[in-house]
Amino acid sequence: MKTLILSSKDVEKYVAPELAIKSVDYVFTQYGQGNIDMPPKIHIDMSRIGHESWCNAMPAYIVEKKTGGIKWIGGFGENQSMNLPYIMGIIVLTDPVNGHVKSIMDGRRISDLRTGASAAVFARYLAVKPLKGIIVVGAGVQGKAAIDCLLLEYPNDPIMIYDIDFEKAKQFRDNFSPELRKRVIPVDNLEDAARASKLIVLLTTAQQPFLKNEWVSTGATVLGMGTYQQAFEDFTLSADKVIPDNCAQAIGRGELKPLYKAGKISPENCYAEIGDIAAGKSAGRENDEERILGLPVGIGAHDVCIADYVYQSAVENQDGVWVELQ
Repeated sequence: MKTLILSSKDVEKYVAPELAIKSVDYVFTQYGQGNIDMPPKIHIDMSRIGHESWCNAMPAYIVEKKTGGIKWIGGFGENQSMNLPYIMGIIVLTDPVNGHVKSIMDGRRISDLRTGASAAVFARYLAVKPLKGIIVVGAGVQGKAAIDCLLLEYPNDPIMIYDIDFEKAKQFRDNFSPELRKRVIPVDNLEDAARASKLIVLLTTAQQPFLKNEWVSTGATVLGMGTYQQAFEDFTLSADKVIPDNCAQAIGRGELKPLYKAGKISPENCYAEIGDIAAGKSAGRENDEERILGLPVGIGAHDVCIADYVYQSAVENQDGVWVELQ
């Protein structure tokens, strides 16, 4: 039986922000309804190689689509010096009937876009309406994906971009079309921008917290999407609601990991998972005063769902390379 190998160029033909947002919302709803089998991601620290090096294994089975797969992806701190992306990974799709590996494909573009789409979908359910003031912190590849998706979710709103390197933030704006560029506003003062925003998206590789509690205004939603803690613990501990995509994995990563290890927070501190809200089982934002911490840490079912669409499209268009793998 043959397996379809899809390169990054093959994958990029079929993924777009619109597809990512639709897929992410669908998966959250299906997950909330109990129609997805998905254990928490497994994290492997490989830093004993001598520099930052880690991978996550993220398996999932989507019952309605009869699609199973796994994403194997990680971050590698020395890649920039080798002219390689920080994030590297693949997605493997498996036929649940017989175990045949249907496809192996590059996972970076899918991972980036589903990360950006998660920001948009979390905001859809948790942000105040109308939303006034959006800032994305981190002018990297995933910051670009988040803004691409947020520009679609909020077509009439400007979005601020902040980076510790202001020149990088200014150059970041050039990644957008001239029309969209007008809506992407580089800022050099994070405190002022955060105080003025009702949606704060944290997408950095910072290994120390930097977002202060007093910068988060009444009614604001903060999305902690980094690998490490980005908001100081007094905000996390005082937030009216903590809402992850998967509580079991969120307590061991990013914003919650140091607090969980210190015994300051437990799974009971998670108000609900976003899938419960998407499925109508729990309320999201209940008033305009709540300060909410959303944790789109990332669930493998998003990547598997989008990858299945890419696979079907590539087969129809005769893209990729077939190999006799099994």
